[in-house]
Amino acid sequence: MRVPYVLFETNTGRYGLDAYFSMRVDAVERRATLIRRADDLRRVEERPSTALLDGESVGEYLRSLFLTLYELSGERFNERMGHMRRWNVWRMIGIPTGHWRHLRKDDELARRNREALLALEIMRKVLGVKHPGDLEKAPVRPLGYALLEVEFRDGKASDPVYRELLRIDAGAGMALPWLEIKTGKGITPPRRASRPRNDPSQPR
Repeated sequence: MRVPYVLFETNTGRYGLDAYFSMRVDAVERRATLIRRADDLRRVEERPSTALLDGESVGEYLRSLFLTLYELSGERFNERMGHMRRWNVWRMIGIPTGHWRHLRKDDELARRNREALLALEIMRKVLGVKHPGDLEKAPVRPLGYALLEVEFRDGKASDPVYRELLRIDAGAGMALPWLEIKTGKGITPPRRASRPRNDPSQPR
């Protein structure tokens, strides 16, 4: 199956951003994992019919995604620290709170925090910036569109990035059948009813 990509160039190199699944995943931080080197992609002259992201808007999209991830990584860390502090206070004053339940909660918060931090580091590498104030010095030049050949079978993918994405993200799993339909019959997938908070794909 051909997955559509938007090609772009920054000060650090040429890349492609998935123009379909990046608009359908549930967790905004997983969008950054759908960026890869342009060398892995086959360039095409026209915008693929399955591309939900317009090439000319990729710069705004990426800068907005960086800002969202920068904020989100701090929120996830603060949420985990707050949970740990409350748990320790309850333990000190002798209130039973469910040891294993809190351990599971902490593990989940830690995983989400790691995911947000990893996504932020990807964006820092791609854009060549460290902080939001550096974004004005980070040009993003659209280069058109490309395709990536990925085999999907029984809900699994030949590409490791998509294999993991389908395993952990329900939105990606729900979007796969529509890509198959669009690729085969030219039917446009329906728009989702809602998007994650601070969605960088929405106009400001």
